[in-house]
Amino acid sequence: YLFEYKDGARGPLAVPGQYQVRLTVDGKSQTAPLQLKLDPRVKVEQAEMEKQFKLLIEIRDELSRVYDAVNQIQDLRSQVDGLKKRLPENDNSKTVLSTAGALDQKLVSVRDTLINLRISANEDSLAYPPQIDGKLAYLAMAITGSSDSAPTEAQYREFDKLKKQADDFRARWAELQRTDVAAFQKLATDQGIQAIVVPAAGTAQGAGTQPR
Repeated sequence: YLFEYKDGARGPLAVPGQYQVRLTVDGKSQTAPLQLKLDPRVKVEQAEMEKQFKLLIEIRDELSRVYDAVNQIQDLRSQVDGLKKRLPENDNSKTVLSTAGALDQKLVSVRDTLINLRISANEDSLAYPPQIDGKLAYLAMAITGSSDSAPTEAQYREFDKLKKQADDFRARWAELQRTDVAAFQKLATDQGIQAIVVPAAGTAQGAGTQPR
């Protein structure tokens, strides 16, 4: 998704310290110690780098939760779209088709607050406003691009604001599953139609292959 902000979605660099690396081949594992050292040209306190790393991990995790929700929505939309294509346009399926269309509009409404799928190439955000995912990635880029130092108070506040927005819209998605999605599942089942299923988080297909 993050065509323009992909550098903000790569994940944070590890801080200097002692680590272990593990190699597993044919079910057998070997571990070895690894010491990660700071570039001697960089003058920064370890505590500063750890604060930066901690916030970047929180941004990464928040982005993952945003994309889990988007992928669930897109997977569900794909199922609804397939169902609409299979059903004949007659009086028996009229209610299911109209309800499917209304459900799809609500799914898109939630999705479009989390991500703007019209951003598909560099500089697209000049024409289309980035949503929560792009703003989180841009924040990560700003934190790592400014200096090897702790995040500023303004950056902490921006993350708190974006996290609250993401939490609110994920709550809307959860409520939609409990109400409209559940009602549509029952309607489809009552009509003898294979019900749609919300995939578990982390298992849904990506938005790139789903209806826009």
